[in-house]
Amino acid sequence: MRAVQHFVQDQLILPLRTLPRVQTLREGSMFDTGHMVTAGETALFVSQAGKSDGPPIVLLHGGLGSRADFVPLAKHLIQQYRLITIDSRGHGRSGLGQVKMTYRQLADDVAAVLKELGLNEAGLIGHSDGGIVALRLAAAPGVVRPRFVVAVAAHWVLPDDDPIREVYQGVTVEEWREMFSEQIERYEAENPEPDFARLFEATKSMWLGRDADAYPGETVRAIKVPLLVVHGDEDFLVSRRQAFDLAERVEGARLLNLPFASHTLLEDRPNETLPALTDFISGVSEGEQAQS
Repeated sequence: MRAVQHFVQDQLILPLRTLPRVQTLREGSMFDTGHMVTAGETALFVSQAGKSDGPPIVLLHGGLGSRADFVPLAKHLIQQYRLITIDSRGHGRSGLGQVKMTYRQLADDVAAVLKELGLNEAGLIGHSDGGIVALRLAAAPGVVRPRFVVAVAAHWVLPDDDPIREVYQGVTVEEWREMFSEQIERYEAENPEPDFARLFEATKSMWLGRDADAYPGETVRAIKVPLLVVHGDEDFLVSRRQAFDLAERVEGARLLNLPFASHTLLEDRPNETLPALTDFISGVSEGEQAQS
Protein backbone atom coordinates (compact mmCIF):
# COMPACT_ATOMS: atom_id res chain seq x y z
CA MET A 1 0.00 0.00 0.00
CA ARG A 2 2.87 2.35 0.81
CA ALA A 3 4.32 1.76 -2.67
CA VAL A 4 0.99 2.70 -4.22
CA GLN A 5 0.84 5.87 -2.12
CA HIS A 6 4.32 6.90 -3.25
CA PHE A 7 3.44 6.14 -6.88
CA VAL A 8 0.30 8.27 -6.65
CA GLN A 9 2.24 11.08 -4.98
CA ASP A 10 5.00 11.07 -7.60
CA GLN A 11 2.99 10.35 -10.75
CA LEU A 12 -0.31 12.14 -10.18
CA ILE A 13 -0.47 14.39 -7.14
CA LEU A 14 2.68 16.40 -7.81
CA PRO A 15 1.99 16.97 -11.54
CA LEU A 16 -1.63 17.84 -10.83
CA ARG A 17 -0.53 20.62 -8.51
CA THR A 18 1.05 22.37 -11.50
CA LEU A 19 -2.15 22.47 -13.57
CA PRO A 20 -3.95 25.79 -14.12
CA ARG A 21 -6.72 26.46 -11.64
CA VAL A 22 -10.34 26.39 -12.68
CA GLN A 23 -11.62 29.47 -14.51
CA THR A 24 -13.00 32.17 -12.24
CA LEU A 25 -16.69 32.99 -12.22
CA ARG A 26 -16.02 36.18 -14.15
CA GLU A 27 -14.01 34.37 -16.82
CA GLY A 28 -16.70 31.72 -17.08
CA SER A 29 -19.45 34.26 -17.80
CA MET A 30 -19.44 33.23 -21.49
CA PHE A 31 -21.30 30.07 -20.49
CA ASP A 32 -23.06 31.27 -17.34
CA THR A 33 -26.52 31.50 -18.89
CA GLY A 34 -28.40 28.50 -20.21
CA HIS A 35 -31.18 26.05 -19.49
CA MET A 36 -31.79 22.55 -18.23
CA VAL A 37 -32.42 19.60 -20.56
CA THR A 38 -33.78 16.29 -19.29
CA ALA A 39 -31.50 13.29 -19.82
CA GLY A 40 -32.81 10.05 -18.39
CA GLU A 41 -33.69 10.54 -14.74
CA THR A 42 -31.80 13.83 -14.28
CA ALA A 43 -31.37 17.25 -15.88
CA LEU A 44 -28.24 18.67 -17.51
CA PHE A 45 -27.24 22.31 -17.79
CA VAL A 46 -26.70 23.47 -21.38
CA SER A 47 -25.21 26.81 -22.36
CA GLN A 48 -24.60 28.36 -25.76
CA ALA A 49 -22.44 31.18 -27.07
CA GLY A 50 -20.98 32.44 -30.32
CA LYS A 51 -22.48 32.89 -33.77
CA SER A 52 -26.10 31.73 -33.60
CA ASP A 53 -26.18 30.68 -37.28
CA GLY A 54 -22.62 29.37 -37.37
CA PRO A 55 -21.62 25.71 -37.64
CA PRO A 56 -22.47 24.06 -34.31
CA ILE A 57 -19.72 22.61 -32.14
CA VAL A 58 -20.50 20.78 -28.91
CA LEU A 59 -17.85 21.07 -26.18
CA LEU A 60 -17.58 18.14 -23.75
CA HIS A 61 -15.46 18.76 -20.65
CA GLY A 62 -13.34 16.38 -18.62
CA GLY A 63 -13.93 14.58 -15.34
CA LEU A 64 -14.65 16.72 -12.26
CA GLY A 65 -14.55 19.86 -14.41
CA SER A 66 -17.30 21.89 -16.05
CA ARG A 67 -18.21 23.89 -19.13
CA ALA A 68 -15.97 26.75 -17.85
CA ASP A 69 -12.88 24.69 -18.71
CA PHE A 70 -13.50 25.49 -22.39
CA VAL A 71 -13.48 29.28 -21.98
CA PRO A 72 -9.81 29.73 -23.04
CA LEU A 73 -10.43 27.87 -26.31
CA ALA A 74 -13.95 29.19 -26.86
CA LYS A 75 -12.67 32.77 -26.88
CA HIS A 76 -10.94 31.93 -30.17
CA LEU A 77 -13.95 30.17 -31.74
CA ILE A 78 -16.82 32.38 -30.65
CA GLN A 79 -16.80 34.68 -33.70
CA GLN A 80 -17.22 31.89 -36.23
CA TYR A 81 -19.04 28.99 -34.57
CA ARG A 82 -22.11 28.26 -32.52
CA LEU A 83 -20.71 26.76 -29.33
CA ILE A 84 -22.75 24.46 -27.11
CA THR A 85 -21.49 23.32 -23.71
CA ILE A 86 -23.01 20.58 -21.56
CA ASP A 87 -22.22 20.06 -17.90
CA SER A 88 -21.90 16.27 -17.50
CA ARG A 89 -24.22 14.67 -14.97
CA GLY A 90 -23.22 15.70 -11.46
CA HIS A 91 -20.80 18.34 -12.74
CA GLY A 92 -21.30 22.09 -12.89
CA ARG A 93 -25.02 22.81 -12.64
CA SER A 94 -26.19 19.34 -13.72
CA GLY A 95 -27.85 16.80 -11.47
CA LEU A 96 -26.01 13.58 -10.68
CA GLY A 97 -29.06 11.33 -10.78
CA GLN A 98 -29.25 7.82 -9.37
CA VAL A 99 -27.90 5.56 -12.12
CA LYS A 100 -24.28 4.39 -12.21
CA MET A 101 -21.95 6.83 -13.93
CA THR A 102 -20.27 5.19 -16.94
CA TYR A 103 -18.95 6.45 -20.24
CA ARG A 104 -21.91 4.78 -21.94
CA GLN A 105 -24.29 6.68 -19.65
CA LEU A 106 -22.56 9.99 -20.35
CA ALA A 107 -22.78 9.29 -24.08
CA ASP A 108 -26.48 8.52 -23.72
CA ASP A 109 -26.90 11.80 -21.83
CA VAL A 110 -25.21 13.80 -24.59
CA ALA A 111 -27.29 12.01 -27.22
CA ALA A 112 -30.48 12.97 -25.34
CA VAL A 113 -29.42 16.63 -25.18
CA LEU A 114 -28.44 16.80 -28.85
CA LYS A 115 -31.69 15.16 -29.90
CA GLU A 116 -33.64 17.73 -27.88
CA LEU A 117 -31.67 20.58 -29.46
CA GLY A 118 -31.81 19.14 -32.98
CA LEU A 119 -28.02 18.98 -33.16
CA ASN A 120 -27.46 15.32 -33.95
CA GLU A 121 -24.89 16.16 -36.63
CA ALA A 122 -22.87 18.81 -34.79
CA GLY A 123 -19.11 18.67 -34.47
CA LEU A 124 -17.77 17.37 -31.16
CA ILE A 125 -14.71 18.58 -29.25
CA GLY A 126 -14.12 16.53 -26.12
CA HIS A 127 -11.39 16.83 -23.53
CA SER A 128 -10.32 13.82 -21.42
CA ASP A 129 -13.57 12.16 -20.24
CA GLY A 130 -15.42 14.34 -22.76
CA GLY A 131 -13.16 13.01 -25.51
CA ILE A 132 -13.91 9.43 -24.46
CA VAL A 133 -17.63 10.20 -24.64
CA ALA A 134 -17.17 11.74 -28.11
CA LEU A 135 -15.34 8.62 -29.30
CA ARG A 136 -18.16 6.39 -28.02
CA LEU A 137 -20.76 8.51 -29.80
CA ALA A 138 -18.84 8.38 -33.08
CA ALA A 139 -18.16 4.64 -32.85
CA ALA A 140 -21.70 3.49 -32.03
CA PRO A 141 -24.69 3.62 -34.37
CA GLY A 142 -27.36 5.88 -32.94
CA VAL A 143 -29.18 9.18 -33.19
CA VAL A 144 -25.91 11.14 -32.99
CA ARG A 145 -23.98 11.37 -36.24
CA PRO A 146 -21.11 13.76 -35.45
CA ARG A 147 -19.90 15.93 -38.27
CA PHE A 148 -16.41 15.47 -36.84
CA VAL A 149 -14.70 14.57 -33.57
CA VAL A 150 -11.73 16.20 -31.88
CA ALA A 151 -10.56 13.95 -29.01
CA VAL A 152 -8.15 15.77 -26.73
CA ALA A 153 -6.12 13.99 -24.03
CA ALA A 154 -8.51 11.05 -24.13
CA HIS A 155 -8.01 7.36 -23.43
CA TRP A 156 -9.67 5.03 -25.92
CA VAL A 157 -8.71 2.01 -23.80
CA LEU A 158 -7.21 1.51 -20.35
CA PRO A 159 -5.59 -1.94 -20.06
CA ASP A 160 -5.38 -3.71 -16.71
CA ASP A 161 -1.60 -3.27 -16.66
CA ASP A 162 -1.69 0.46 -17.41
CA PRO A 163 -0.06 2.24 -14.41
CA ILE A 164 -2.72 4.94 -14.58
CA ARG A 165 -5.20 2.42 -13.18
CA GLU A 166 -3.09 2.28 -10.03
CA VAL A 167 -3.02 6.07 -9.95
CA TYR A 168 -6.80 6.32 -10.24
CA GLN A 169 -7.22 3.64 -7.60
CA GLY A 170 -4.99 5.43 -5.13
CA VAL A 171 -6.11 9.07 -5.37
CA THR A 172 -8.53 10.16 -2.64
CA VAL A 173 -11.23 12.80 -2.40
CA GLU A 174 -9.24 14.53 0.34
CA GLU A 175 -6.22 14.87 -1.98
CA TRP A 176 -8.43 16.18 -4.75
CA ARG A 177 -9.95 18.77 -2.40
CA GLU A 178 -6.49 19.95 -1.43
CA MET A 179 -5.30 20.24 -5.04
CA PHE A 180 -8.39 21.79 -6.58
CA SER A 181 -10.06 23.78 -3.85
CA GLU A 182 -11.19 26.54 -6.23
CA GLN A 183 -12.69 24.00 -8.63
CA ILE A 184 -14.68 22.43 -5.81
CA GLU A 185 -15.77 25.82 -4.43
CA ARG A 186 -17.23 26.70 -7.81
CA TYR A 187 -18.98 23.33 -8.04
CA GLU A 188 -20.46 23.70 -4.55
CA ALA A 189 -21.59 27.26 -5.32
CA GLU A 190 -23.49 26.42 -8.51
CA ASN A 191 -24.58 22.78 -8.32
CA PRO A 192 -28.24 22.39 -7.27
CA GLU A 193 -27.44 19.46 -4.93
CA PRO A 194 -23.69 19.56 -4.28
CA ASP A 195 -22.14 16.38 -2.93
CA PHE A 196 -18.55 16.34 -4.12
CA ALA A 197 -17.60 13.16 -2.27
CA ARG A 198 -20.37 11.26 -4.07
CA LEU A 199 -19.45 12.81 -7.43
CA PHE A 200 -15.77 11.98 -6.92
CA GLU A 201 -16.43 8.33 -6.10
CA ALA A 202 -18.83 7.99 -9.06
CA THR A 203 -16.25 9.49 -11.41
CA LYS A 204 -13.40 7.41 -10.00
CA SER A 205 -15.48 4.26 -10.50
CA MET A 206 -16.03 5.29 -14.13
CA TRP A 207 -12.29 5.81 -14.65
CA LEU A 208 -11.66 2.29 -13.37
CA GLY A 209 -14.38 0.66 -15.47
CA ARG A 210 -13.52 -2.45 -17.47
CA ASP A 211 -16.77 -3.59 -19.08
CA ALA A 212 -18.57 -2.67 -22.29
CA ASP A 213 -19.94 0.48 -20.65
CA ALA A 214 -16.44 1.83 -20.05
CA TYR A 215 -13.78 2.81 -22.61
CA PRO A 216 -14.70 2.34 -26.30
CA GLY A 217 -11.75 0.02 -26.96
CA GLU A 218 -11.57 -1.57 -30.38
CA THR A 219 -15.00 -0.20 -31.31
CA VAL A 220 -13.14 2.96 -32.36
CA ARG A 221 -12.34 1.13 -35.59
CA ALA A 222 -15.99 1.73 -36.55
CA ILE A 223 -15.53 5.52 -36.52
CA LYS A 224 -16.16 6.85 -40.02
CA VAL A 225 -16.31 10.60 -39.34
CA PRO A 226 -13.24 12.85 -39.53
CA LEU A 227 -11.20 12.47 -36.34
CA LEU A 228 -8.45 14.67 -34.93
CA VAL A 229 -6.54 13.20 -31.99
CA VAL A 230 -4.81 15.86 -29.88
CA HIS A 231 -2.13 14.93 -27.36
CA GLY A 232 0.24 16.89 -25.15
CA ASP A 233 3.70 15.37 -25.09
CA GLU A 234 3.95 15.88 -21.33
CA ASP A 235 0.50 14.48 -20.54
CA PHE A 236 1.11 12.29 -17.48
CA LEU A 237 -2.29 10.57 -17.79
CA VAL A 238 -2.49 9.72 -21.50
CA SER A 239 0.63 8.36 -23.16
CA ARG A 240 1.94 9.21 -26.60
CA ARG A 241 1.40 5.55 -27.51
CA GLN A 242 -2.28 5.84 -26.55
CA ALA A 243 -2.76 8.78 -28.91
CA PHE A 244 -0.79 7.15 -31.73
CA ASP A 245 -2.65 3.84 -31.46
CA LEU A 246 -6.01 5.61 -31.53
CA ALA A 247 -5.12 7.54 -34.68
CA GLU A 248 -3.84 4.34 -36.31
CA ARG A 249 -7.14 2.53 -35.66
CA VAL A 250 -9.38 5.10 -37.35
CA GLU A 251 -9.11 5.42 -41.10
CA GLY A 252 -8.11 8.92 -42.15
CA ALA A 253 -7.57 10.14 -38.58
CA ARG A 254 -5.14 12.97 -37.93
CA LEU A 255 -2.79 13.22 -34.94
CA LEU A 256 -1.56 16.45 -33.35
CA ASN A 257 1.15 15.91 -30.74
CA LEU A 258 2.17 19.16 -29.05
CA PRO A 259 5.65 19.21 -27.51
CA PHE A 260 5.88 20.41 -23.90
CA ALA A 261 2.06 20.48 -23.55
CA SER A 262 0.27 18.84 -20.61
CA HIS A 263 -3.08 17.13 -20.05
CA THR A 264 -4.77 20.55 -19.84
CA LEU A 265 -3.41 21.86 -23.13
CA LEU A 266 -6.76 23.39 -24.17
CA GLU A 267 -6.75 25.54 -21.04
CA ASP A 268 -3.11 26.55 -20.81
CA ARG A 269 -2.05 26.51 -24.50
CA PRO A 270 -5.12 27.17 -26.68
CA ASN A 271 -3.14 29.36 -29.10
CA GLU A 272 -0.92 26.43 -30.06
CA THR A 273 -3.84 24.06 -30.54
CA LEU A 274 -5.92 26.48 -32.58
CA PRO A 275 -4.12 26.44 -35.97
CA ALA A 276 -4.38 22.67 -36.40
CA LEU A 277 -7.90 22.66 -34.99
CA THR A 278 -9.21 25.30 -37.40
CA ASP A 279 -7.36 23.70 -40.33
CA PHE A 280 -8.97 20.38 -39.46
CA ILE A 281 -12.48 21.86 -39.30
CA SER A 282 -11.90 23.77 -42.55
CA GLY A 283 -10.78 20.53 -44.17
CA VAL A 284 -14.01 18.86 -43.06
CA SER A 285 -16.00 21.66 -44.71
CA GLU A 286 -13.99 21.42 -47.92
CA GLY A 287 -14.49 17.66 -48.02
CA GLU A 288 -18.24 18.07 -47.59
CA GLN A 289 -18.38 20.61 -50.40
CA ALA A 290 -16.41 18.32 -52.69
CA GLN A 291 -18.87 15.50 -52.09
CA SER A 292 -21.95 17.65 -52.70
